Amino acid sequence: MPYSYIARQPILDRQKHVYGYELLFRNSEKNEFPDIHPDEATSKLLLQQHLIGDINTVCLGKTAFINFHTNTLLHKFPGFLQKESVWIEVLETVNVSKDLVKACQKASALGYRIALDDHDFDHRWEELLPHISLIKVDIQQQPIATLAERLTPFKDHNIPLLAERVETESEYQQCRALGFHYFQGYFFERPEIVKRKVLAPQQIILMELLAAIHHPEMNFKHIADIIRNDLSLTYSLLKFVNSAAFNKGREIKDIQHAVAFAGAKEMRKYVALVALANVAKDQPEELIIKSLTRAHFMAELERLTVGESVNNTCFMAGLLSLLDVLLRTPMQEILERLPMSQEINQAILQRAGRTGRLLRIVEAYEHADWPRLDALSRKMYLTELDIGQCFITASNYCQQLLQVSRAH
Repeated sequence: MPYSYIARQPILDRQKHVYGYELLFRNSEKNEFPDIHPDEATSKLLLQQHLIGDINTVCLGKTAFINFHTNTLLHKFPGFLQKESVWIEVLETVNVSKDLVKACQKASALGYRIALDDHDFDHRWEELLPHISLIKVDIQQQPIATLAERLTPFKDHNIPLLAERVETESEYQQCRALGFHYFQGYFFERPEIVKRKVLAPQQIILMELLAAIHHPEMNFKHIADIIRNDLSLTYSLLKFVNSAAFNKGREIKDIQHAVAFAGAKEMRKYVALVALANVAKDQPEELIIKSLTRAHFMAELERLTVGESVNNTCFMAGLLSLLDVLLRTPMQEILERLPMSQEINQAILQRAGRTGRLLRIVEAYEHADWPRLDALSRKMYLTELDIGQCFITASNYCQQLLQVSRAH
């Protein structure tokens, strides 16, 4: 089934805010974006349904970066997409012919933004460069130490630069010093090595709050007492329940009333977002997005495999699985402060048990490791289409939560 899988990799700006996502497609066993002739009506229909329809949801309203091969460019394939929503990535494997240059020139004239992927600084690209609006450099193939002089011509012409495969905080800082505008890679997920980091008082409150909302029999009074201990949480909750989108009735001023009014389901979602946002104040926002998406992705997969969960086990495992990165504290120490079930602890620490297997599926999807995903999903009796739809649903939940958070 074409386009069963659509994964994403974040692209961050110099403030570590998410600028956009590179979309990673899988349409067949070849695991590549297909060269589709424009006269194939069936393919057009699939593209409209699976790409145009879901692109905003998958990218959470951010810009999409999409790889294009030679034939897709020559046959004006980008014309199917909204120019405001996408960057066209010209792959390093294309043949730089006169026809290709002409196709890129037309696309650029129509307002499409074109990025040159994995730029190797070869002279063959010179004819294409006038139509390029972004240069992507793989710093694992083009060592950072060699880049200063090579980047000068692009800086002189104010062409933005994107560093790819940035794997460490040190590499990010070096690329930032070189003047790169955007960054892509897994550096933001790698926790810094610290001797020991003591949790701040507010972080302890947030951990306690996460544990309280996870409890199967949610105690509204207990949760209200925790929230009262933090002024920012109190203010945030009251704004949430009094917002026009949520509450069209009378004003709510009491915390316990606010918690009860919101209800268990909405409280779990919103408190999780607020808690993570406060925990991750100095971290890339993608970590919050990824944690929330994981949580809902896990919950959707659990729904498919065993039905609705009564104890939020998979949701919480996905939500908490990046806390060691967010807090820069060993996961074992964090979980000791959270009275979670043995199943959640085993899933997070060892990727063991049914919940752990689902977490491994989610991680394989995030990394676009399609062969591993196929092997794992077969063991759980999940299809490609099932998993892809779960990801779309999770992204939609995450986008809705983020919109509420940013509005209030």
